[in-house]
Amino acid sequence: MARKTEFHAVEFFRGIRDQQAALLKGRSNAEVIAFFSTFGKKAHGLTKRSAGRAKSAVRRSTQA
Repeated sequence: MARKTEFHAVEFFRGIRDQQAALLKGRSNAEVIAFFSTFGKKAHGLTKRSAGRAKSAVRRSTQA
């Protein structure tokens, strides 16, 4: 039987927000914008690559 795992999303994202706030404390608006834009570009790139791999794996398993 599958075990239920508790995940508290609000607490998780508050922790991330607090870490980012500490990292960006004292930075200019331009530096903050640059930080999040770079992060967004990296995240977008990871999404594209992982989606391509998942499709390949599905195709291989259905062809066998």
